[in-house]
Amino acid sequence: MSQEPGPDLDALTTLGQRLLTGDGVVASPREGVACLNRAADRGHAGATAQLALIAAFGVLRPRSLSDAITCLRRAAALGWAPARQELQLLTRGTPDVNIAALTSPPPVRVVSESPRIRVFERFATPAECDWLAERGRHGLRRALVYRKDAEGHQASDSRTNSEADFSYSNASVLLALLRDRIAAAAGISTDHFEVAKLLHYEPGQQFEPHGDFQDASTPALAREIERRGQRIATFLIYLNDGYEGGETDFPRIDFRYRGARGDALLFFNVDAAGRPDLNTIHAGRPTIQGEKWLFSQWIRGRPVG
Repeated sequence: MSQEPGPDLDALTTLGQRLLTGDGVVASPREGVACLNRAADRGHAGATAQLALIAAFGVLRPRSLSDAITCLRRAAALGWAPARQELQLLTRGTPDVNIAALTSPPPVRVVSESPRIRVFERFATPAECDWLAERGRHGLRRALVYRKDAEGHQASDSRTNSEADFSYSNASVLLALLRDRIAAAAGISTDHFEVAKLLHYEPGQQFEPHGDFQDASTPALAREIERRGQRIATFLIYLNDGYEGGETDFPRIDFRYRGARGDALLFFNVDAAGRPDLNTIHAGRPTIQGEKWLFSQWIRGRPVG
């Protein structure tokens, strides 16, 4: 199949993306997917790559990783360079994409049972780490914290790093497979996952001691828990080496962790009864030299929707 020339397919693909996400137009996901299907049927590589995402994340259809890989291969064959690059990561030097291997976590090391803290060495490959950092870096903005007086977020001197969301615009099939790997490690379905984030710390930036659980005694956060469920677990992947400082510090239990590139840290923010575990209060200590990059996945107590 060769791509049909002409700007109409580019415009149809762009319209599909905008309808799908509500970017500058009234969101109409079904019409958006229909536009992408029409463009892909006529051989548009970018639209075909978008269909890979739709299959990988189950947008308006059941999830199918095999369909996602098929679409990704088709987009690569049509000349879509990002699809070719992503396939190189997914095949890991072999002819085929081994979905079972890509979604299986490495062995776990139990650090603590109270609170529950786990470490996974070499959870992500160096190439995956670089891919995640590159996909998110262009969306970095000042990281925010929850307000205590009202719903929403605000900047705070307690948190000086930056962050970026992994939203539809920078998602990938690799991200979908990585989330499945995290789900297997945590024993919790991806339905419970918030939007993943890229975290960036420049020298001197930090996140002072805090808990990732929601404080139900604060009315705004109580409403957040009622609407979306408690934030029960945190999963961090350390994406780079080459910096000093920047440990993840749990001061109440005298434990600090600084993973090597690709290592991951999982901790449950609630105890076995589902109550906030104050021993999970932690800090992102300031980096002394060099930049620190993290992938962060928060997990809720019920499906996010």
